Amino acid sequence: MSTIMKINPRGQITIPRKVLKALNIEPGDYIEVDLETNQVILKPRKLIDPSQGWYWSPDWQETERVVNEQINNNQISPVFHAAEEGLKWLDE
Repeated sequence: MSTIMKINPRGQITIPRKVLKALNIEPGDYIEVDLETNQVILKPRKLIDPSQGWYWSPDWQETERVVNEQINNNQISPVFHAAEEGLKWLDE
């Protein structure tokens, strides 16, 4: 996917929409810029707070997908106001 772009007077380029879509880049996302052997390399980067990194792991995201599907299919337990109610429900 090769595209020629013109640099504007402020030194900026516009990344074509098809490239943004292919790389899942959205407005506000970050791009890392590297210079390698007279080439500019642009790399999409998602900045995640280190304390929240677990949430973005593939395993966690898959679990979130499954749980959301269960919620959408009404495959969830009722609300319990005491632990005993929940234990009774599990026994039944």
